[in-house]
Amino acid sequence: MTKHRIVRTMFGAAGVAALLVTAGRSASSADDDAASGTPSASSAGSTPSASAESPSGEASGEASGEASEPAATASTTDGTGSTDETGTTEGRCQTPELAGSLVPVEGGAGAGHYEIEVVLKNEAPEECWLQGWPGVSFVGDGDGTQIGEAATFDRSSPHETVTLAPGEAAHAVVRVSNAENYGDECGQTPADGLRIYPPGEKRSLFVRNDQLMLTACADSDESLLQVQALQPAS
Repeated sequence: MTKHRIVRTMFGAAGVAALLVTAGRSASSADDDAASGTPSASSAGSTPSASAESPSGEASGEASGEASEPAATASTTDGTGSTDETGTTEGRCQTPELAGSLVPVEGGAGAGHYEIEVVLKNEAPEECWLQGWPGVSFVGDGDGTQIGEAATFDRSSPHETVTLAPGEAAHAVVRVSNAENYGDECGQTPADGLRIYPPGEKRSLFVRNDQLMLTACADSDESLLQVQALQPAS
């Protein structure tokens, strides 16, 4: 009886020891996995999805394309010139400071056209300057209504800055095509004068026709007028 108890006790002690060794190995293995950063099976399900990691390629492509597109910008000179050689507009002649007149050009007539001069005089108490091409168009109907197309610009003409002391003037030669060249379908209409926009100005002045026979084409898409850049008056 005593021997059996001793044997059972020995076997019981051995079993407990084996269980302790197994538990120790399991704990050690878990510690090694945690130290090495190896994820467990239960933690694998917590990996974030691909769609949550980054925005889609289509969205990012559209954003970069819009950001790189240059913004459109608007011109303020209307193609006539409005700055001096230094790029400034300070001291430029303003429309209310100018008086306009029309002068026939002697010997300026040619086959199918004639020439006149648009004269702009500085009536301000201080000097100012002009540079470039004035805007020019026929007007009539007694109320300043534009007739036909505005003048085109002769870009081959010199266009240096013209400085005007008080009382001085600048002039621009305007070539006028005869309305008769375009036949009856052009809608020949007598003009009361010309509307003039000084270079860079949005305000115009009306120059009445007192000594010239000006005839415009009301129904033509062709411009009868071509203007050169302003020059110092001789």
